[in-house]
Amino acid sequence: NSPEDGRKAVRQRYKEGADVIKITATGGVLSVAKNGQNPQFTIEEIRAITSTAKDYGMLTAAHAHGDEGMRRAIEGGIQTIEHGTLMSEATMDLMKAKGVYMVPTISAGKEAAKNAEIPGFFPTVVAQKAREIGPQIQNTFARAYKRGVPIAFGTDAGVFPHGTNAQEFGYMVEAGMPAEEALRAATITNASLLGMGSELGQLKTGYLADIIAVEGDPLRDVSVLKSVRFVMKDGVIHKN
Repeated sequence: NSPEDGRKAVRQRYKEGADVIKITATGGVLSVAKNGQNPQFTIEEIRAITSTAKDYGMLTAAHAHGDEGMRRAIEGGIQTIEHGTLMSEATMDLMKAKGVYMVPTISAGKEAAKNAEIPGFFPTVVAQKAREIGPQIQNTFARAYKRGVPIAFGTDAGVFPHGTNAQEFGYMVEAGMPAEEALRAATITNASLLGMGSELGQLKTGYLADIIAVEGDPLRDVSVLKSVRFVMKDGVIHKN
């Protein structure tokens, strides 16, 4: 409720061991509230949050569907925008200028829209938002990618069943992103954003041996990533 509250909240999260600060820059789709687009912070509040997080070396992210909330978050120093559904071209250009990444979460939008058609699955106020916002995420991602907005990989798993996250690759490719760039977004890009670019995201000497293998070439058919045949974590084989 104030810049000072924002600073206190970040410090408390740091005390509790958090590595990332995520804010709700706008309303949400699945929250039981009629507006999923309204901005929820002033720019001054966001700047207090991001500057304090920076003091502690923490990544800052913002859930956002509405354009004004996104603009404030970007101007206020946020590093990633999750969802970005109603993003305008002006906001896309602002993200490019400031090096802010979009995390599209197309899977979550599609799942929410699908579940909205199941009677009783959502409260009425939520179902209406899911129908309006859910189907738009993939199209916004397509426009943002073509405009040159930096892209990171994320799915919002939990809104849909965990373990089906790899479907996101197919949706990104369907929207116009080459498979190689989608893979890079999920590996090198995300490792760098998390401050772990010297440990994760590449098969390279000195990096953690965190490896998956699939049968087939994902650059030719990205859907093979949905069937992981081999898993190694830190040099230990967990699935073969």
